[in-house]
Amino acid sequence: MAEEKKEEEEEKEAPSEDEKEEEEEKAAAGELIDKADKAAGRLEDANKELGKLLSKQERMKVEATLGGTTTAGQQEKTQEEKEIEGAKELLKDTGLAEEAFPDEADKKEV
Repeated sequence: MAEEKKEEEEEKEAPSEDEKEEEEEKAAAGELIDKADKAAGRLEDANKELGKLLSKQERMKVEATLGGTTTAGQQEKTQEEKEIEGAKELLKDTGLAEEAFPDEADKKEV
């Protein structure tokens, strides 16, 4: 009879399979929550940094606008025009510019 009582007490103290599974699920859920909290913290930090960068970008744009360094109202040059301008700059003092760009030499003479 004493042995039966000991066995009953041991069964009561030892968690059942269902209880073990439930504890494991709670532990897994706790780990997921911890990971989610860390990820949320990283997102909040990234959002703060992005906010700072956007503010800085806005200030730079305002300074450029007020400083007159914007391109508003100016005609954009095409890539070809930019390349021709660069070539003219390279050939400027070589005497080859007149040969490479005869139209420009005619305009200077007039």
